[in-house]
Amino acid sequence: MVMGASVDEDDVVALWPRPLAEDDKYSRGVVGVVAGSDAYPGAAVLCVSGAARAGAGMVRYVGPRRAQDLVLATRPETVVHADADAVDRLPRAQAWTVGSGVADDAGQEAVIGAVLASGVPCVVDAGALEDCARARHSGSRRTPPDRVLMTPHEGELVRALGAIRHDVTAADVRHDRAGHARLLAEITRATVLLKGSRTLIASPGGSVRELPVATPWLATAGAGDVLAGIAGALLASGLDAADAGACAAWVHARAAAAAAGDDPLAPTGRGGPITAMDVAAAVPEVIRSLREP
Repeated sequence: MVMGASVDEDDVVALWPRPLAEDDKYSRGVVGVVAGSDAYPGAAVLCVSGAARAGAGMVRYVGPRRAQDLVLATRPETVVHADADAVDRLPRAQAWTVGSGVADDAGQEAVIGAVLASGVPCVVDAGALEDCARARHSGSRRTPPDRVLMTPHEGELVRALGAIRHDVTAADVRHDRAGHARLLAEITRATVLLKGSRTLIASPGGSVRELPVATPWLATAGAGDVLAGIAGALLASGLDAADAGACAAWVHARAAAAAAGDDPLAPTGRGGPITAMDVAAAVPEVIRSLREP
C-alpha cells in the first residue's frame, strides 16, 4: 500500500494469508494472548475468538483461572497458561496480543512487561498502551516499529500521549485525528491504529492509511478486543504491523456489517444491533468472500 492510501478490498485480497498444502498449525502462526482479568474475563474470550476466527494456527492464552475457564468453554482448542508460569518463560508464539481487558492485575501486567521486552511482534491494546508508550519512549525498543501495532481509541490515545508528557484533550484529537496518531507513532517508534468510525493507521515517518467508514452498529462493547485478536493472527502470519492493522480493520468492519445486515459498501445503520461475538462469528465468511487476486 502506498503513502496516504485508502484501504480497499483489493489491498486485503493481495495481503491476506492463505494456508498452503504443506502448512501445519505452527507455520500458519501461533498467537499468544494476554487479555482479560478477574474483573473483565470476557475480554479474553473475545480476543482469543478474534484470533481463532481470523485463521491463526494456534492460540495460546495467558491469564487468571476464571478467564481460562471461560476461554476453554468457548474455544476449547485454545492452549492455556497461568500468568505466574509465563512471566519466567513466555510460551512460544510468532506474535502476541496484549492488554485487552487487563485491569489492575499484577500477574497479567508482569507478563505484558515480558512480552514488550521480548522483541516478538505484538498488538498492544487498552490496558497495555500506556506502559508500551512509556517503554518505547524511554528507548526500550527491541521490537522494530513495523512489528508493534498499538490500537487505541480516542480516549486511550489521549492517555497514551499523556503518559509520555504530551498533554492533549479528546477535543484536540477529534480536531486532528491523523496528526495525533502520527505523533504517537513518531514518539514511540511504533505503528498506531486509531479506532473510530473511520479507522486510521499511522506509521513512523508520516504514512497514514485510512479505512472506509464502518457501520455504526460496530460501536459496541468488546468489538475492539475482537479486532486486536484478528490483528494478532495477521502479525503471527508474517504481515508487518501496518498491513496487519489495515487488513484486520477492513475485515472487522465487513464482519460487523454482515452481522448487522447493513450495507458493507455504504453503511447506514439501517441493519440491527450486534454484539462483539457476532462480529467474531462473521469473520470466516468475510474471509471466504474475498475475491481472488
